[in-house]
Amino acid sequence: MKKFFAKKVDNKFIFEGDELIHFNVLRTKIGEQILCLSEDGFDYLCEVTLVTKKYAEAAIISSEKNTKNPIKKITIFQGLVKGEKLDLIVQKLTELGITQLVTFESEFAVAKANNNKIDRLNKVSLEACKQCGRSKPLIISETIKFDQMLNLLKEYNIVLFANEKNKLRNYNDLSNYNNIAIVVGSEGGFSDKEIKNLYNIGAVNFGLGERILRAETAAIALASIIGFIAGV
Repeated sequence: MKKFFAKKVDNKFIFEGDELIHFNVLRTKIGEQILCLSEDGFDYLCEVTLVTKKYAEAAIISSEKNTKNPIKKITIFQGLVKGEKLDLIVQKLTELGITQLVTFESEFAVAKANNNKIDRLNKVSLEACKQCGRSKPLIISETIKFDQMLNLLKEYNIVLFANEKNKLRNYNDLSNYNNIAIVVGSEGGFSDKEIKNLYNIGAVNFGLGERILRAETAAIALASIIGFIAGV
């Protein structure tokens, strides 16, 4: 069944802008039943009642609670990466049930902050939601400084720090934690000072084995491993 994000108004959904374009590309017709995803945590079975060049409407037939949304808060703090790597990270973190992505500047990061990309990244997450079935997109925050990240990390139940210099795989039971932070470095990794600062706030140090992973690979792998252990 075709899936859409649209504006819910009373007992119907209204399609405008990019979602109307998607609606028309799929050649959705009057009388057709579709599924509308909503950030209120419910999925809505709808029937298309109106299609024009400027907007379309679909009446709600029934609703049910979305069971594919994250049930725990897991935030990935990702060192800035170059090019379209962030698109891939956003897409896969959405599929894997991560709640939020926060990018940060670090000493060895080559990429520069560009918060103008957030609108595009939000669209990437919405498309991934349609594919995987969750109705609450990944929350994508503006890029912050490393010191700002250290302050934010104090708000989490546990902070897991992916250290490429540590070869030990140390994954404890995370089922009792509901607010988890995972810190992943940029292509250049972390400086010794940054590693020390993460230790000082109580970050749990662990590795992903002997091989050095790309930054985007590490983020996706950790989201999968930690998400499975924590039970997202």
